[in-house]
Amino acid sequence: MKILEVRKLSSLANVFEDKIYGKALYKADTLKGQEFCFQIAFRGEKKTYTFEIESSFGKNVKVGIIGYVPSELPSYGRRDDNYLRTEAGMFGDPIFPLEENKITANQKWQTLFISIEIPKDFEAGEYPVAFMIYDNGKKIRTLKFDLTVHNYILPKQDIAVTEWFHSDCISDFHKVEVFSKEHFDLIENYIKTATSHAVNMILVPVLTPPLDTAVGGERTTVQLVDITYENGKYEFDFSKLKTFIDICKRCGVEYYEINHMFTQWGARFAPKVMAMVDGEYKKIFGWETDATSEEYTSFLQALIPQIIKTFEECGIEKSNIYFHISDEPSYEHLENYKNASKILTPLIEGCKQIDALSNYEFYEQKTVKTPVVSTNHVETFIENGAKDIWCYYCCAETVDVANRFFSMPSHRNRILGVQLYKHAMKGFLHWGYNFYNTRHSIEKIDPYKITDAGKAFPSGDSFCVYPYKDGAIPSFRFKVFKNAIEDARLLKLTESKIGREATLALIERVAKMNITFKKYPKTDEFFFELYKEIFKALEA
Repeated sequence: MKILEVRKLSSLANVFEDKIYGKALYKADTLKGQEFCFQIAFRGEKKTYTFEIESSFGKNVKVGIIGYVPSELPSYGRRDDNYLRTEAGMFGDPIFPLEENKITANQKWQTLFISIEIPKDFEAGEYPVAFMIYDNGKKIRTLKFDLTVHNYILPKQDIAVTEWFHSDCISDFHKVEVFSKEHFDLIENYIKTATSHAVNMILVPVLTPPLDTAVGGERTTVQLVDITYENGKYEFDFSKLKTFIDICKRCGVEYYEINHMFTQWGARFAPKVMAMVDGEYKKIFGWETDATSEEYTSFLQALIPQIIKTFEECGIEKSNIYFHISDEPSYEHLENYKNASKILTPLIEGCKQIDALSNYEFYEQKTVKTPVVSTNHVETFIENGAKDIWCYYCCAETVDVANRFFSMPSHRNRILGVQLYKHAMKGFLHWGYNFYNTRHSIEKIDPYKITDAGKAFPSGDSFCVYPYKDGAIPSFRFKVFKNAIEDARLLKLTESKIGREATLALIERVAKMNITFKKYPKTDEFFFELYKEIFKALEA
């Protein structure tokens, strides 16, 4: 092995301890206001070096280092051939901030992840970027590439993006009291990390969300509404909810997603609800409560209008409030879902109602107005002319479609943005922003040690940020996902210049195929070529 090997790579390259999947970076294109990212991989004899980045971007250059975490379940057995590695091992994922411009090489590949925040008022042009390495003050390596900043700014994001925000996992991992000042401070940091990576909708735990919870089991109570029940009457205190909303507003959240009002996989029961009853804090609804019981219906009739009123008092319009009934109901649950819908729908007039479900019958029978459909099944909805639909992927989307497991190449993560644009998706939902539990929330985990929810979900499915000191740090995959959503915005910009039909034709010309959710180019080069062609079209 050489004393020091160094590679300059695009943000799409996947680096393992023993191998790099990705090509060298020589030229790149970006826009004003965009975060441009690249990577520097290095290995060699054990030794510490210093480095310097020379560019015109000054303090807008941020450097992190990608850490390795273990995966015992990189994929399920049901998969296609578009995976990098499917055996258990170490994978690069968390991006740790680098405090000093120092690196210590060893015989395994390590990677610096470097981002350049291009100011919106930055002058367009071509700028050289140089990465220089020093050994005891002597320059020993220089790696260069040219970055062209184009004279355009991305339009406002018009796709709603939610990564389910698990407030309980923040409290559990950081060991702080639920909704204490410390907890709210952490929540704000986690939300800032989300909104800086294209997330513009946050799951609000008005009640403890009934998600991935074993039947009869419980997750840590994170209920923003304080409830008192006396003499057959409910009283509500929304102080904590208002604090949560204020945090979201400061962080740039645009849409608010209220927790599901009925249990997952069938809408059969009520979620856990805690209240003060005759001076005692106790559970008043839960697994023992039938979803359509008179008692729970009366509770929702008292609560929901007050929730909506509170949001409006905080300056949030009804049209930006989204309610859920139940997550992932199957066809066998259709009647249960209809019955629950009859309770909730009259209470949320003017708001929106969405749910993750994939049986077309729910939409066809107008049981749900805005279905969030798995990418495995969304083409059925598209072919039938469904309007205003969303899509999602999770652990089950293992064959053909986009996803972001550790074991998948970055282009499989990034292609989602092009697909969202082409098929005019109104939103994208993913369930795992920071789920630090095992499946069904049986046990709590350390995401640096267990990345597959206890061998339940392929690593990369259940979270995309890691807890760190006073907040969260992004994963490498989350950075690629942000780029995917920015691709959709860039295509919208292109559409504003040349029209939608011409933009779609440009995509197909570069791809050399008709892109669907299951068919797309499986190379990094597609994205480099797409950017080149887009800027040619914009500047023609």
